[in-house]
Amino acid sequence: MLLGAMLHGADRVRQGFTPTDLERPLVDALRTVVSENEMKQWGRTYRDLVAGQGRLAMIPERITSRSASQGYSMTDLRRDLPGMTTEALASPNVQIVDPLTLAAGKPEDPAFIAAMRDTGMAVTAFARPPKASGAAAADEGSAQGDDRPAGQDTEGAGAAAAGFRVVLKLESFDVVRPVGDAGGGRDEIYWAASTSAGGGSGSSYTSDVFGAATAKDNPHVFTEGKNTLFQGNSTGFLATGIQVWEADQSSDEWWNALKKALNTAVDLIDEKLQFMDAVEMGLPTWAGMAWEVGKIFVSIIDAFRNYDDLSCFRTIGLDQQDLAIIAHRGHVSWHFNGDGYHALKVKYAGDPVPFPEGTLEYIAFDGDTASAPLALPWKSGSAPALASFKGKLHALFMRASDQAIMWTVLDGQTWSPPVRVHGWRSYYAPAMAVYRGKLYCALVAANDESSMVWSVNPEGTAWSQTTRSRNTELTTAPALAAWRDQLWMVHVGRDGRMWENYYDESNPTWSPSRNHHPWRTNRPVGLTTQGNTLWHVVRGEGGDKQNRVDVTYCNHTGGWKDLPFPSNWRIGSGATLAAHNSKLWIFFRSTTGVLLSSFHSGASWSDYQAVGAGAEIKPMDESAATLHNGKLYLMYRR
Repeated sequence: MLLGAMLHGADRVRQGFTPTDLERPLVDALRTVVSENEMKQWGRTYRDLVAGQGRLAMIPERITSRSASQGYSMTDLRRDLPGMTTEALASPNVQIVDPLTLAAGKPEDPAFIAAMRDTGMAVTAFARPPKASGAAAADEGSAQGDDRPAGQDTEGAGAAAAGFRVVLKLESFDVVRPVGDAGGGRDEIYWAASTSAGGGSGSSYTSDVFGAATAKDNPHVFTEGKNTLFQGNSTGFLATGIQVWEADQSSDEWWNALKKALNTAVDLIDEKLQFMDAVEMGLPTWAGMAWEVGKIFVSIIDAFRNYDDLSCFRTIGLDQQDLAIIAHRGHVSWHFNGDGYHALKVKYAGDPVPFPEGTLEYIAFDGDTASAPLALPWKSGSAPALASFKGKLHALFMRASDQAIMWTVLDGQTWSPPVRVHGWRSYYAPAMAVYRGKLYCALVAANDESSMVWSVNPEGTAWSQTTRSRNTELTTAPALAAWRDQLWMVHVGRDGRMWENYYDESNPTWSPSRNHHPWRTNRPVGLTTQGNTLWHVVRGEGGDKQNRVDVTYCNHTGGWKDLPFPSNWRIGSGATLAAHNSKLWIFFRSTTGVLLSSFHSGASWSDYQAVGAGAEIKPMDESAATLHNGKLYLMYRR
């Protein structure tokens, strides 16, 4: 598409027509590497081929069918974007990545890396949750009975992010497969890039040449002071186009033309096409446009293969969440599989990047390895609840602005826009659990004298109206867990005592409550099951039990028993329990606010450690944990 617009524009300039707003920057990019006369000759050749053949295989007919008097403008391009985007997303070298891959520090998809070799280029962007703001969010909220006025912001997620300073440095690269030029000489590798952070903030980069770059000398380290890929401010998005070259017959003239072309690309990307604004354009459309820009770049460069050889070109889009993850982890690796295969390691050296507006975050444990945190753009006034049901991850949270209970679902890589559930309101976190093939929730109703109410979601698509249970005047969030063909609930009364009861579908008001634990608390209780055992954890209050932890379990062979817990550990909130990877896990805040974890594998508790890959996480209160698709998911609010 863009190659056609460039050639069509070159022919129109040749014939004395004024180029359109789209044709002009494309023709200007061509002018950086060819003379004015040669640029016009490109246009003449294009026109002669169209006249002789009627159409061209590489150029869409909606461009070739136009006469020289009819230009192709930005308005035309925007109209054609949906079809272009569909084509791009079907290409194996265009990748929308689950952000959990980046957060967990996992390697890139081998199939995607292999697809680069056929084209010498690739596009990467990261999926992200949708915003829930404005009229659209109000409409979504009304699906479950939201009573807020249409158009009122449900989450405040649309607020503009504050600017932050981003510094990305090239640390090193490995040669996985050499280029091996036609002359049979040794690879002389250099890197070039153009990067934009939006709002006119962009820069170009060219590295030193690495002579005789071979695999046996890995890693090849960039010189400090000559390795800054990008340094500048961002308000929430950054895109970079990075190329790896094998030097052949480059001259000063070629280098200057290359630098000029890169600067022109920054201008084209950031100011003319404005496709860097993935928030405005939409992520798939951004990927489609990046694919088009990459193709035209490769097309122009391919005409000058007698100079330096372009091995591979990648465009990578990062939003604020992705930048925050990279800043949190400190580095990221990107693969370039073209004529040669090179693995590039990039270091983050800028300011800490705040996660996008909104306080909900989650982490996934693959085995014992935790990802970096992933942020959702929705505020919560309480800790969330999590449950895995029918292959999807369900989350409930309390909307901070009006205490409404909101519901969102992770299906594959994408969280659904949160919707309000009926007219539910609560001042405390909800609870969820799966029991007898149905999804249940319980909460303390704000509009029913602080009574415990519950609801069932048989198919994962809609919640029933709430039913009141026996419990009244509760002061913390409840906890739910399915155990021994019953749904168990633990809650805390106004006197700080813990109560338990159960439900077995025979009594809609649940069993009478009973107290079994001598400790008192003012924080929610943690509850989980592992095999035939029900586990329970509480943070103590008062005297020698202040901020201490007590873990108990029941397997119906003698009532509740204590599981010894380190007596010198102190916690600053309620604790969360989860069974994962054949271990019992506990998550809690330290008294300094840091999120910590430990696990018990049958003998003793492991030493506690900070949760998440990278910097310390400081949640506001308790977390929620559940197993989903083989991973342990942990969600909290920060």
